[in-house]
Amino acid sequence: MTSPATNSATPNNVDITSIVEQVLRRLRDQTDTSVSPSKPTPNDETVHVLNDKVISVDVIQGIPAGVTQVQVSGGIVTPAARDEMRARGITLAGSKSTPAAATKTASNSGKRFIQLHTDTSSKSIRDALARQLSLRGVDHCPRAHRSVIVTNRPAATLFDRIQLGSRAVLITRLEDIPRFASEMDADTFVLDMQRFNLVALVNAANTIAQLPKPTASTSLETSR
Repeated sequence: MTSPATNSATPNNVDITSIVEQVLRRLRDQTDTSVSPSKPTPNDETVHVLNDKVISVDVIQGIPAGVTQVQVSGGIVTPAARDEMRARGITLAGSKSTPAAATKTASNSGKRFIQLHTDTSSKSIRDALARQLSLRGVDHCPRAHRSVIVTNRPAATLFDRIQLGSRAVLITRLEDIPRFASEMDADTFVLDMQRFNLVALVNAANTIAQLPKPTASTSLETSR
């Protein structure tokens, strides 16, 4: 004869097993739901947020290496800073700027010309500099109104050019170009290789090429 205890044990065991399986199933469902939305965004590490009111070249040069995209928080990006970003392959968040698009923009704005010179210690960068300037719509021309000289001997080069009658100025920072251009109608800009890397040289030469043409009347007024 089967005892009452034995008859009541089997239903209880079945009920407990069913309940455990249901609980485990619900836990698995909850775990899958909580994990799936929190996938990391692969591009987060390459986005850099700029909070400056004015985004200048110095701000762009301070961006860590490896950053490919920046997000501007209400600031104004200067044209020179945009040039610096293009040269480093950095784009603004939400824009799709490409090298091809930058080239098209430069070509549509019309070609500009400068006389590009390098001394014997700087000839190795001439081709790279000329190539980058060409992408921005700036070409070398021996009859251009302004000369850009890239040299490791800036003081001696400046003196020689002044002795030859040029209205020459020495540039050690990008900010010097518009400041000196407002003081005198310079026709020769000597760039110190110790102060500029290739990207900064391209930005400086591009800025010089955008200056208005020098005029004889302005030169006479400046010398009086």
